[in-house]
Amino acid sequence: MKSFFSRMSFPRAVILFCSLGSLALGALVYLRSQRLAEVQQELRRVPELVREIHTNAYRLAHLQRSATSEKFKGQSELETYIRGVAADGKINIGQVDFRKNERTPAKNVTDTVYTITPKAKTQRFTLGQVGNFLYKLEADSRRVKVTRIKLTPFEKVSPGEVGKEYWVFEVDVTTRTKQETAPSQG
Repeated sequence: MKSFFSRMSFPRAVILFCSLGSLALGALVYLRSQRLAEVQQELRRVPELVREIHTNAYRLAHLQRSATSEKFKGQSELETYIRGVAADGKINIGQVDFRKNERTPAKNVTDTVYTITPKAKTQRFTLGQVGNFLYKLEADSRRVKVTRIKLTPFEKVSPGEVGKEYWVFEVDVTTRTKQETAPSQG
C-alpha cells in the first residue's frame, strides 16, 4: 500500500478521487431513482383516490341531508310522526289509531310494528289519499317501511264486482332498531 501512495502523483490522485466520488454518486443516484419509482407508483393511484374521496363526499352529504330531514329521531316520536303525516293537508286522512307490537327477528334486533287504522269506523278514503299517505310515510323517513296493506271497499260489493270509489284501510308500518349490547368484562 505504501508503494501505491509513494508513486501517487497529482493526476493519479484526481483520478482516484473522481473514481471514488463517482461510485458514491452512483449509489446516491440509485437510491433516489428507487424513491422516484415509489413516488411515481403512488402518483398513479391519485386519480383513483380522488374518485373514491369524491364518491364518499357525495355519500356523506346525502346521509347528512337524510339525517337532518328525518322527521323523528327516537322510537317514541314515531306515533307523532305518523299522526303528522295523516293530518297533512294534501293527504287528509285525519285521526288514526295504533296497535303496537314488537318482534325480535334476529339476535339484538327489534322490529316495532304499528298497525294503523282510521279512528272513526265510518271514515272512508279514496285510493289516492291512501296511496299518498303510504308514500309520505316512507318518503319522509328512511326508518319507516310499510309492510302490510289491507284495503276493503267502504260499501258492500258483489262477488266479481270492482270496488267503488271509497275504501277503508289497515296498514302495518315497521321500524327496525338494533339493540346495543354491553361489552363483556372478563
